[in-house]
Amino acid sequence: MKELQNSHIIHIFAIVHAIIVMLCYALNVRDELVLTVATVTMITLIAVRKNQGIGLIAACVIAGNLLGFVIGTYGAKGLALFISNQAFIHATTSFITTEILGFGLLMIFNSVNAHRNENDIPANRWLPNMQQVIVVITVLLVLRILYSRIFANMLTEDVVNLSLRLLLSNSLAIIVLICCNIIYLIITYRHTGFFSKPWGYILGLTTETIILASISAIIIGYNLPFGTTTPFAEISFMKLCSITMLASLGIYAVIVPLAYVQQTHVKIRHEQEKRHLAQFQYNTLKQQVNPHFLFNCLNILNGLIEENKNREAGEYVRQLASLYRYMLHNENEQVVRLQEELEFIDRYIKLLRVRFPNGFTVEYQIAPTALNKCVVPCSLQMLIENAFKHNVVHPNTPLHITIGCSDDTIWVHNNLQRKSSVSNESTHLGLKNISKQYHDTVGKDIKIIETTDSYNVELPLI
Repeated sequence: MKELQNSHIIHIFAIVHAIIVMLCYALNVRDELVLTVATVTMITLIAVRKNQGIGLIAACVIAGNLLGFVIGTYGAKGLALFISNQAFIHATTSFITTEILGFGLLMIFNSVNAHRNENDIPANRWLPNMQQVIVVITVLLVLRILYSRIFANMLTEDVVNLSLRLLLSNSLAIIVLICCNIIYLIITYRHTGFFSKPWGYILGLTTETIILASISAIIIGYNLPFGTTTPFAEISFMKLCSITMLASLGIYAVIVPLAYVQQTHVKIRHEQEKRHLAQFQYNTLKQQVNPHFLFNCLNILNGLIEENKNREAGEYVRQLASLYRYMLHNENEQVVRLQEELEFIDRYIKLLRVRFPNGFTVEYQIAPTALNKCVVPCSLQMLIENAFKHNVVHPNTPLHITIGCSDDTIWVHNNLQRKSSVSNESTHLGLKNISKQYHDTVGKDIKIIETTDSYNVELPLI
């Protein structure tokens, strides 16, 4: 319903723009300022409803006015080829331009919001409040009025065309405008204390734009780095500076939405990685601390004590303690060395030997060069636990497990002899969590190969 209301707002403002143009033609007055106010109002209203930051609102106001001028000017020239009534031409162009700007804004804001919800605003950006919005928009409107009053007569069509041609033909000036705007945007992200205030944002953007415009105008006027023409022979510094100022604002207005989208995308990816890690840690702990596991361990320990096998009972407790010590020590680590994981596996297998003295075999096919590579903590132990959980373990039908590796992969292979109990059907939750961990850590996935008589899981070596 909210999207429908925003689309209605765009249609209403498009009609208002057309009416303004018709009235201004009827009254024989200039319509630039009134149209600017209407455009700024529409952009601000939609941005606030979409819960966007001050920086993005200001950038969209700048971009909206620049883009609106370009579309309106050249759109009117196109319609003039078919229609002679100037009032109708400009009213139609204003209507179409407003529709394009409005729905373009919705696409940008939806893209920014696609990776966040209302409670997940990027920490280094600030939320809008009406006082800040009014201050920023008022200053931008004042600058727009001053600019039009000072440079309106100076920037004729010939001057604009010549300035743009000189700018586009000078790659150094374009690189300076793009790179410096990116650097400035990075600075505002890292120093939000100053730039989070409306006056700080306005002062910073104004200063950056003036300095960049002046530097770019000098580069173009002197034709740097070639310097083959007389300085400012074709156009004056002030005229050229006014165009480079508009170009700098336009580049900034394009970069800001892209940066917002990238920033929110990176933030949500980090949040997903944290969530996957927490889920994996929880699943690891749950799998080893679940009542069934503890029940079996305590039963075995009780049997050793009843048989007066105190030495074996003590060794069993030490192995069990070292098992949990490893898990707790590495619960916050993304990866561990393969050698440490294999030592952990050895302790785990010793516990299993007490429970299944002759029911399984474990074979290692590990090259010494692979021991310094890394794996996700407890991932191999999970695979071995799954093998025991879902397969028959008996001296007459022993479970054979092989742990081997290649240059970039380690695998756990076992013969398949599934238990008939329906209650042991797997949900593959453990494998899903391991897969998420490897995908978040190294961007690679695990590989599962199942045949009628074997089960093999391959993990990337990091």
